[in-house]
Amino acid sequence: MFWDSLPVEIQTHILEALVLHGDSARYASICRAWQTIIEQRIFARLKVTRSRLAGFSDIGYRHRHLVKYIWFSIEPSEYHCPHCGGVGVYNWHQVSSKTIRKAIQDLVIQLSIWEPSGSLLLDISVKAPNALMHSSSIIQYGPPVISEPKKDKIIQCSHWLHDTSLQGPAAYLFNETTNVSEPEPEPSQEMPKARAVTSLLLRRQTRHPWKSEALEELLDLLPEVHEIHYEPWRDWRRMEERPTNTTTMRLCKSLRSDQLRRMVIFENFHGNNPAISLAVQAAEIDTAYALVEASLGLEHLAASFVSDASHFFDACQKWNFWPRLESLALTSNVLKSQQQSVYINDLLETIALVAMKMPRLKSMELWNGRAGFAGVFQYQIFESDRTAKITWRSTWDLPLEPRVLKAWQAVVSERVDCKLQVVTEILDANVVITSHGDAIRYLMLLNTVVHPVSLWQIQKETAYQTPILAQIGWFTVI
Repeated sequence: MFWDSLPVEIQTHILEALVLHGDSARYASICRAWQTIIEQRIFARLKVTRSRLAGFSDIGYRHRHLVKYIWFSIEPSEYHCPHCGGVGVYNWHQVSSKTIRKAIQDLVIQLSIWEPSGSLLLDISVKAPNALMHSSSIIQYGPPVISEPKKDKIIQCSHWLHDTSLQGPAAYLFNETTNVSEPEPEPSQEMPKARAVTSLLLRRQTRHPWKSEALEELLDLLPEVHEIHYEPWRDWRRMEERPTNTTTMRLCKSLRSDQLRRMVIFENFHGNNPAISLAVQAAEIDTAYALVEASLGLEHLAASFVSDASHFFDACQKWNFWPRLESLALTSNVLKSQQQSVYINDLLETIALVAMKMPRLKSMELWNGRAGFAGVFQYQIFESDRTAKITWRSTWDLPLEPRVLKAWQAVVSERVDCKLQVVTEILDANVVITSHGDAIRYLMLLNTVVHPVSLWQIQKETAYQTPILAQIGWFTVI
């Protein structure tokens, strides 16, 4: 059978298999048709490291438009454990905040010569303080695809927990005290912009806390970003003196732009959150106001665990119109099995009043989940079919009061002339919720609230959780 007689879909599948299991360059040289398909596969997703930045500049003009996803993985050098002799992981002493900043700046300089050509997602990850990786291979770090990490050469030990010499800059990324031997760039040395980048992804596998100044600087270098996906870790032990919500609050304030269309923020934690102090509550309220202001120009917003939805909707009273917002997903601690149903119904009635101010809203969901429980309230409208429905799905029964149904019927009546469908689903008693990751899986959320690989990592880490893991949800120098 001649090659040209095969359907295009079959040709593509064959060539993609060759790329995965063979010498791509050799196959691409056979003919121009093969070259076109193979190059699209080869260049679509690239991994770049500090050591490979020089080679990254060799990507020619003809191939740049094929690149849709760049994973920039900032990885330190090898770590040698002085206690057990473990080799093959990394030493975080050698990755200073200036090193990380310089690596990102070098990448931006390379990308600044790229012409915008459609979508280009930049995924930046900083490998964790890898004494952690040495002590526990449970911690997941890898490419933006679900795959088992390589565990060879990793020897488990816990000596690093008692090694007071493990001091470093992880807490204040990009902002450690300036060293005389490493001067900061002069203000006059303005950095070029990477205008080809349209989306920014900062996944949870970066266990360093990102400083707000660092994020503001990074976004300034990426002026055409219209989508940001940010998954920070909450530093609970420092919440009294400096709430980490401040970083998210400043990020939201810096994102008041007509350019931004989609924002996903997912705050990470291990286990169940501890009791929330007054300092945390105040920070969440400030963050809620910043989120609301950012949402005024957005089409899609998902903010999980960074601020309670009740604060968000309270802050919404200050504004009257969201001209673009089409989807909204938030979390609230009001939604839990121990909560009195009247308080949950109060919140569901309140958010219906806010939804009246969002004429383009197609979906809204309010959810929550921890070990032992999960629940979500969903609103959907299908204008083409002239149908609308609200759904309550959870591990416990919640009677939706008539006032709630009336409020949401009013929302629907503003859009389409139809009767609201009401659906109640109780999750099967055999469903076991061990973490917020399981909650996301079983609640069947309408919107993306966390990156799929991050969700897989949460479930993987929870499944093999050890006592040491509780100490490494984040890593900050104290």
